[in-house]
Amino acid sequence: MTNPYNLAGPAIISFSGGRTSAYLLKQMIDAYGGTLPDDVVACFANTGKEMPQTLDFVRECGRQWAVDIVWLEYAPDGEPQRKFRRVDHATASRSGEPYEALLRERKYLPNPVTRFCTTSLKIRVMRDYARSLGWEHWTNAVGLRADESRRVAKLNSQRERWETVAPLHAAGVTHEDIAAFWSRQPFDLGLAVVGGKTPAGNCDLCFLKAARTISALLAEDPARADWWIRMEEEARPSKPLGALFRKDRPNYRKLKEAALASRGIDFGDADGLAECYCHE
Repeated sequence: MTNPYNLAGPAIISFSGGRTSAYLLKQMIDAYGGTLPDDVVACFANTGKEMPQTLDFVRECGRQWAVDIVWLEYAPDGEPQRKFRRVDHATASRSGEPYEALLRERKYLPNPVTRFCTTSLKIRVMRDYARSLGWEHWTNAVGLRADESRRVAKLNSQRERWETVAPLHAAGVTHEDIAAFWSRQPFDLGLAVVGGKTPAGNCDLCFLKAARTISALLAEDPARADWWIRMEEEARPSKPLGALFRKDRPNYRKLKEAALASRGIDFGDADGLAECYCHE
């Protein structure tokens, strides 16, 4: 039986900075005997809005498993199809700089229908890095589990230079397997698990997260909303009435005000219209 973790290069392991994709990385390292081949590269794309614990976790995975993780960020001043820069834990953006640069370039905000943030800040950044290595075609390994068949079914729906594969799905790995693995490790992602998910994972207050999740995160630290408020309130020529990440619920300023007042908001069905997912 073919080992789903042993991919022929060239290949990229898409590391989101979460527990599931970290588990995938470890399984692939082990499948190659402890060292990734030169043409199989682990990449982490930082938007600048990841939690500090995520950045620390990515660094620790590299240290604990002796693997070189390539840290990347979107760079709008790069050459066409080369819009990235390499960073590390020390130089990685922590105030949303890559994300903000993208929004200034686009002059409008992403939303649940037009999710160009994930495409530009993560997918294309890794694509451009692969092209910089001289790769014309490659395999992209993502951390989708056996209990995420719906997402796996959507892979490779568009013609790209790469083929996306889900080794965890092929291996029958579930959320319970991931949790059991991390319970045995000497280190872990320092973000709480609630209902089998990591609410603070990926961009801290991503507009695809349920508003009740965002409210809970703001109750812990209301200042988390400030960047998102500024992005919504900046005057943009294409949106003279003000841009919003979502129009089906209160904006980030109102969410922050509610959190400061310890005031709950009933968001009804709108709260579950979308789900945050950046290749976790």
